[in-house]
Amino acid sequence: MFRLTVKQGWQIFLAVAITGIFLRVFLIDTFFVSGNSMSPLIREHDYIFVNKFAYRFRGEPERNDVVVSRFRKDAFSDSHSPRTVKRVIGLPRERVEIMPEKVVIKKTRTDTGFALEETSYLALANLPLNGTSTVVLDPEEYFLLGDNRFVSTDSRELGPVDKWNLDGKVFFIIRPRSLSFFFL
Repeated sequence: MFRLTVKQGWQIFLAVAITGIFLRVFLIDTFFVSGNSMSPLIREHDYIFVNKFAYRFRGEPERNDVVVSRFRKDAFSDSHSPRTVKRVIGLPRERVEIMPEKVVIKKTRTDTGFALEETSYLALANLPLNGTSTVVLDPEEYFLLGDNRFVSTDSRELGPVDKWNLDGKVFFIIRPRSLSFFFL
């Protein structure tokens, strides 16, 4: 029979604790979701796991990635809003044209672009009075939208998000109410 000494037990405990702290600080973060801006994919009271390493040293966010980010509170402040979960819609140097019935992505001013395939309309309340808005993204900016456009506060109101304000990519969701979970 295999028996651990007290010293070996403490060594195993410390190794597991240090590994857990390393994973939590540098690689993975967890969040409890409050709000329905990403419904139906991510709902209120879900737990999400975020890969913090995804965009730091390798790789760039891609269109349709679901990310955790921080928006600037306003254009004149260095302070940030609480973390939010949104979908990447516009990539650096693109033009994002928001209309009441669709979102069009253009690479250049003269490009006809392509409309995002969406089943729901954008909330008219978040659009300018003339019904159309165009945002030109800087080299390290991303345009983020919530899936539930009618209740989401996102880049339409708060502006684009700088790459360094993206905390990571959502890769796992736990839905406690239905006792289900899935990977993205």
